[in-house]
Amino acid sequence: MNESEFKKHYERLNPQQKEAVDAVEGPVMVVAGPGTGKTQILTLRIANILKQTDTQPENILALTFTESGVASMRRRLAGMISSPAYSVVISTFHGFCNDIIKNYPGEFPRIIGSQNITEVDQINILEEAIINLFLKELKPFGDTFYYLKPILSAINDLKREGVDLAQFEKIVGEELKAFNEIEDLYHEKGAHKGKMKGDYQKLLKQLNKNQELVSIYNYYQEQLEKAKLYDYSDMIIEVLRELETNKNLLLILQEQHQYLLVDEHQDTNNAQNKIMELLCNFHPNPNIFVVGDEKQAIFRFQGASLENFMYFKKLYPSAKLIVLEDNYRSTQSILDSAHSLLAGKKALKANTANKGEKIKLYHFSKPEVECYFLADDIKEKIQAGAKPEQVAVLYRDNRDVIAISKMFEKIGLPFAIESDQDVLSDNEVKKLIIILRTVSEFGSQEKLIEAMHVDFFGIQPIDIYRIMECANSRKISVFSVVSSKEMLESLKLENSDNVLALFKNLSSWAIAHHNEDFPEFMERIIWESGILAYILNRKDMLEKMDKLNGLFDEVQSLVEKHKNYSLADFLKYLDILESHNILVKKKSTAEAVGQVRLMTAHRSKGQEFDYVYIVNAFDGHWGNKRRPNLLPLPRRVYSITTDRGGASSNVVDKSGIDDERRLFYVALTRAKKEVAITYARESISGQEQLPCQFVQEINPELLEINDTEAYEKGFNSKRDILFAPSIVRGVDVKSKEFIKELFIQRGLAVTGLNNYLLCPWKYFYTNLLRIPMAKAGHQLYGTAIHESFKDFFNAFNHGEQNPDKNFLLDRFNFYISQESFSDRELPDWKKRGIDALSGYYDTYYKDWKRKVICELNIGGLLLTPEIRLTGKIDKIEFTGIGNEVNVVDYKTGKPKTRGEIEGSTKSSNGDIKRQLVFYNLLLNKSETLPAQVGSKYKMVSGDIDFVEPDERGRYKKESFVINPEEIVELEDLIKNTAEEIMNLSFWDKTCDEKDCHYCSLRQMMKA
Repeated sequence: MNESEFKKHYERLNPQQKEAVDAVEGPVMVVAGPGTGKTQILTLRIANILKQTDTQPENILALTFTESGVASMRRRLAGMISSPAYSVVISTFHGFCNDIIKNYPGEFPRIIGSQNITEVDQINILEEAIINLFLKELKPFGDTFYYLKPILSAINDLKREGVDLAQFEKIVGEELKAFNEIEDLYHEKGAHKGKMKGDYQKLLKQLNKNQELVSIYNYYQEQLEKAKLYDYSDMIIEVLRELETNKNLLLILQEQHQYLLVDEHQDTNNAQNKIMELLCNFHPNPNIFVVGDEKQAIFRFQGASLENFMYFKKLYPSAKLIVLEDNYRSTQSILDSAHSLLAGKKALKANTANKGEKIKLYHFSKPEVECYFLADDIKEKIQAGAKPEQVAVLYRDNRDVIAISKMFEKIGLPFAIESDQDVLSDNEVKKLIIILRTVSEFGSQEKLIEAMHVDFFGIQPIDIYRIMECANSRKISVFSVVSSKEMLESLKLENSDNVLALFKNLSSWAIAHHNEDFPEFMERIIWESGILAYILNRKDMLEKMDKLNGLFDEVQSLVEKHKNYSLADFLKYLDILESHNILVKKKSTAEAVGQVRLMTAHRSKGQEFDYVYIVNAFDGHWGNKRRPNLLPLPRRVYSITTDRGGASSNVVDKSGIDDERRLFYVALTRAKKEVAITYARESISGQEQLPCQFVQEINPELLEINDTEAYEKGFNSKRDILFAPSIVRGVDVKSKEFIKELFIQRGLAVTGLNNYLLCPWKYFYTNLLRIPMAKAGHQLYGTAIHESFKDFFNAFNHGEQNPDKNFLLDRFNFYISQESFSDRELPDWKKRGIDALSGYYDTYYKDWKRKVICELNIGGLLLTPEIRLTGKIDKIEFTGIGNEVNVVDYKTGKPKTRGEIEGSTKSSNGDIKRQLVFYNLLLNKSETLPAQVGSKYKMVSGDIDFVEPDERGRYKKESFVINPEEIVELEDLIKNTAEEIMNLSFWDKTCDEKDCHYCSLRQMMKA
């Protein structure tokens, strides 16, 4: 640990923050409002645990709610304690549960042998349930699937709250029994005498809906088990159920996780709370540290969120309570304005003498004027010196960004959308789907004509008209025209070659999609259609590439879940997504640099900006939403201790207004310097709009209502801007700052290093940008081999009865069947693996060392502050001599000679041997590894172990001793390579391969 770095940060803390960091032992609850240094005290406390105790980093577990929160905490921790930060277990709840399932597969037979379900699969099962079950309330006449989405939402809620089928059935039964015992159910006199009172009729209808939901929940679970599927929430449910019943597994995890830290505790749900409680119940006063703020409870019902604190206090009466009140982010005006929304709560104190400006309120005649103001005002701020990435526009719903982004594009304001975006709504993705539908319906003139309009095919509209006119006049098909070179030339087109090339491609693709696995076919289309080259030449290349990757990732995921997945299956899947308004979300490449940030208020949680704009702040949009709850669950579902003993609560905010108020509070407190709130007095449809309730609740003395007449006139004088062409924006891919940020974010593995040495552009496209690429058969095969060895040697390592050959082959059969091979390919790969592993086992089973570690991930060795090395080591064998270990790297494929491994032959480059040197560097330089390895160790040798035999049936293993000179040489190589990457020294280089795909892509780029 860097003691001076820790001391520097520690000395900056206030007394309450120091108290939190110093409270290393026992249960601790910290109430941390926005800007009070929550992430800082979490990371410093982890550092202090390592400093004050002999605890290993991997014995500390920190749980948070988002992947961005995980990255932020690890980044800060790494800056403070360097490499050990990558051994601390920092994870989301789902990630943590998923790791438990993967590390202890034998304890989770239903999950480990099943596939993760898609939302479309869920919808298909629920449609079947609604059709097949006798339902009265949840299957209305005229719209059979009216309740489908509410049913799905309700089942997801039940699982998030840790309520399984049996518990839900019990809750509904008890609710019905209590209802029937109500004394005044019926009118006792008057015209309605003997009839059930109106309010009770509504309640009974809700209870009947929940009774039917029990049947649907049961059907849903039965179908999941029958099809060997599980959904996202099942990971937590299964882990919870196993920890409640499997005391041995619970004890292992309790011993492993000696310190537990939980961020955003106010947003934990029942199942998550119960897992934390189980992990901690080994001691009456466990080392659990929770940080939260009820004022920022925006992801759950308010009642459950508030109850989290009471729940914690009841569990651990002696828990230390620390309240952080000093804010280091916002001005006092911003804090007081936010405080005025939440009466009865103590206000935060700004750590600055400057009170700051009032909250600015702007109201406009129409939404387009509001968007114009946003673009114009932000542009002025940037021209005055504000950094674009320090300006955030926060909105309530994802769809709000559409009009704002269009206006920003017209004005040429650089921006990044960080809220969920639908990949399928992107223009370039739409063009790709047009091509896919044309291939699927090859022969359809309508589809062919639509495909010819795709711009990157380079076919002029006048040419399309001439082709159609020719087909009509001659009474022949469009296909007959575009397939005839002579006919095309006779039409004197602008570019007949492009038309002919498109037809040839479509013909080729129409054959390919019947004969290739779907991911390979998709990769072919992306490369051969020209869409990849087209995207690489756009200024918004990164955003477009993110969306293309999002679509391709969806394809890969679908193929892993469904064997023999085809183009027709995918197009049907897209149709279902569209009909049910389901998003395919884009993946983000890197943090925005030089761009204004556009995001939902929910997404802004945990972030901060100099300037914040809260937009569309009209009533019914922010708060007072008129959204009926079509399928309300019983209130007891949301009680933290439902059916688990202890007190329950019926506190549920039916209107959701307090949750909305807290969301507005979060939005206000993201700002450091200024907040502007905007809304339009009239909607697009002409309806009158009033400011939202929360604007009215802000102390009037802290609110400044601004005159907007100048913006109204300015917009009216520039109304033609609505029809102006969009100015394409985006991050400059040739920006050193961007490449450096991306390099640091990705880290450098030996595969990336080898790719760079082979071809800088292979590294750029595959490791940095990560263009869509299908997994080849040998890669899928290699994964199955590695996973089989992992299970085999883990069983071997545990000292149980030695697993035999059948165990190894059974694991391979399982894993190879999970990979996305078609039924046509699978038998050959399966036979190849069984033959190879059978001989491998017979050759080596007598020589295997029992004490080993398999598939060891090393998340980050900081060679320098900017160079983070990562790697996964196949197997580490303990030699039995002190801290000495031997590293084994498995290779599938044809065995190579020692010279080929070392790079001393004409056809080799030494990349295989370089892997062992790289692993030596990772192991011997890392400060910490899992406890079973020890904190100090020495790699004395390494094996390149070929899993498959040579032509004569012999198995080969080459052993090497890595000398210090090779380590120094590799370190220098890594540093020089990293410098070349971050300084863009490779930009005008190409590799020596004549027909390199990646260099050809570079040549297509204009930059």
